[in-house]
Amino acid sequence: MVDKNSIFGGMITTLGAAKKTNCDALGIPWEPRYMLIGDANGTDPVPSPSQTKLVNQVHRAQINQLRVSPTDANVLIAEVVLPPDVGGWWVRELALEDKDGVFSAVANSPPSYKPVLAQGSGRNQVVRMHIITSGTSNIQLKIDPSVVLATRQYVDEAVNGLLPKNKPAGTYTKVTVNDRGVFVSGSNPTTLAGYGITDTYTKDQIAAMIAQASALPVGSMIGFPVNKVAPGFLEIDGSVKSVAAYPDLAAFLGGAFNKGDEGAGNFRLPESRAEFLRGWDHGRGVDVGRAIGSYQLDAIQNIKGILSSNASPAYQFLGEGVIGEGAFEVTERTANSFADGPSSGLQGAALSFDASRVVRTSIETRGRNLAVMWCIKAWNAPINQGNIDIAALVPLAAQATEINQGTAKVGTQAQVDEGVSDAVIVTPKKMRFGFVMNFTAASGYVLFPTWLGGLLFQYGRLSLPGDTGVLFTWPLAWPDACYVLGGGVLSAFARQEDSVTAQFRLLTKTNVYVERQDSYTVTANNRDIFAWGMGK
Repeated sequence: MVDKNSIFGGMITTLGAAKKTNCDALGIPWEPRYMLIGDANGTDPVPSPSQTKLVNQVHRAQINQLRVSPTDANVLIAEVVLPPDVGGWWVRELALEDKDGVFSAVANSPPSYKPVLAQGSGRNQVVRMHIITSGTSNIQLKIDPSVVLATRQYVDEAVNGLLPKNKPAGTYTKVTVNDRGVFVSGSNPTTLAGYGITDTYTKDQIAAMIAQASALPVGSMIGFPVNKVAPGFLEIDGSVKSVAAYPDLAAFLGGAFNKGDEGAGNFRLPESRAEFLRGWDHGRGVDVGRAIGSYQLDAIQNIKGILSSNASPAYQFLGEGVIGEGAFEVTERTANSFADGPSSGLQGAALSFDASRVVRTSIETRGRNLAVMWCIKAWNAPINQGNIDIAALVPLAAQATEINQGTAKVGTQAQVDEGVSDAVIVTPKKMRFGFVMNFTAASGYVLFPTWLGGLLFQYGRLSLPGDTGVLFTWPLAWPDACYVLGGGVLSAFARQEDSVTAQFRLLTKTNVYVERQDSYTVTANNRDIFAWGMGK
């Protein structure tokens, strides 16, 4: 009979201890799975390590919780919940059974009657079993959630573990959650960087770019006196640009300056480097016949003049005392007489004109000027185009084919070896992968890449005396097998003087036995025997 001297407790059974020891040795977890409940046929049972079953088992249920005692690391606590519709018996003895049905632990408990609802009383009853072990580090619980019940305490502890009361209440614009989606922390950043946005400009940078931006329409031309292109502009240098990158400018210029070699989806800028700009005549009649945007070579207005002497043969071209000034220069000569009488001294004979004597000259006609970089307005947004035609980029982002200029990724070595995909690019490195060759007088081989089937061809040359043989080692071991084998004898003698043949046998992946066979008349000296094979 139970009284104040009764002692209750439990222990690992001999079978359980053996099972746990075996699991520890194998490095696998021990998995207790069921709790057994018995009424001991109304007696007061005393648990024993040698037990293999309860005195009288009345219930078997899957454990809903198995944990190490928070106060003793060598105490294992097993728990099961008995719902209101289970009972009608006394609880006097308990046991644990592992997943393999081993009777692993046994305990006794103070008698407790578990009623069922049909008796007019019902309750959820929690049964816990404390087992002393030598260690709990290699014990594992696997349960079926559909057949176990959790105590309120267990649920409260689980929820509190997931949602601890350590977060300040409030409204946050940026939060951090854990891998279960549970709120961890919150903040209210005031900058883009605080939100993790780094691919942007700062407020000061944007303000500076807006200050530099122009309200000029696309197509406007501006001369800049430094070698810098302002935001929104392109240098007018005759280069080719993409319609997709500059749709507004492409629409404005059209193909006015194209030469025919720009390629699909491109257009050409006009050329302004080292050129003066001139207003289009546009019907005024000053620069007649010019098309807008056309180029014109340099020119000057024609300078005309005439200088002559008396037409009579008696007169010289120029007379005495002629002086050249400005662009004119007089060349003189000595003359003895003129038509109106004898004379002597230098006389003017020629007159030349050279403007460089009085003005600056060059290879071109130009006015005073300042060298500037002429640029054209390409887009209106102060930062970027802002109006990219996405539809124009779709073909370029599509899969590249023989007829479509698109994109394609570099194929893997496995794809190249397989030789099936037509949607990837083969690089020289992958095409060369697996191709190896080596040639010497004694032996050699050619190994083709795997995407060509991995074909291997190799040979050897051996010098053998009469009726002898040798084991020849292939330069490379055959990965699969040598499928074709051949060879022959190199001889400098006539057939009737040299009856030597070669025989090959004992073929393996690494060797072949090469044998020289002499018959009939044989000329002395060694013979070179060639052996070759083909396989993979």
